[in-house]
Amino acid sequence: MSATLGGLPVAGFAVVHAAPIEGHGLEDFGAVALGVGKVASAVRCAELLRGRARGETRAVLLFGIAGACPERLRGSAPPAGVGDLVVVRRDLLGDEGVETPDGFLDLGAMRLGDCGPFGADPRLARAAAERLGAPLVDGVTVSTCSGTDGSARRVFERTGADVETMEGAAIAYVCRQLELPLVHVRAISNWTGDRDRGQWQLGAAVDAVQRAVRLLLRP
Repeated sequence: MSATLGGLPVAGFAVVHAAPIEGHGLEDFGAVALGVGKVASAVRCAELLRGRARGETRAVLLFGIAGACPERLRGSAPPAGVGDLVVVRRDLLGDEGVETPDGFLDLGAMRLGDCGPFGADPRLARAAAERLGAPLVDGVTVSTCSGTDGSARRVFERTGADVETMEGAAIAYVCRQLELPLVHVRAISNWTGDRDRGQWQLGAAVDAVQRAVRLLLRP
């Protein structure tokens, strides 16, 4: 019997990630490395999806690792900690715009573009969260990761995002343009902010998200 997620057969999912380390060992699921960052991942994803036969791809599964905003910057407990799985329900481009003396203006505020938020497919997101026992969270996608408490606090105050990646919203934008549903799964590898206080668990996060992919895609 073929596996399904949210009512869709997983055999029709394009399975993608950013860095090679995230997908190493998942070749049997057809996992494709897109490259790190908004530009590389979006261009490669669009090429991949447009290169497939019409109707071959029913949905996109994006997976990888992410940083999470810690309690010391949020003022409240985060929905997930280092090593945990999350499902990103919506994502936005967090640093597309301009810094001004009065604060940050994104492309939307300047009427130059759309920074989101871009939503994952609600049915797929709920189904993945239930199967994995993971919370639904909000994401922000940046070109420069938040490696100091000051930068991380500014990103959180501006976006309210729970997790930070370098590709999520870019892939969500591609999926929206191509009218394909997206499900977006991450494992938390570190806290954002001061990197010496990040409690990094890169290997454990990669292992966790790979187990999640197998659980979602196997019958």
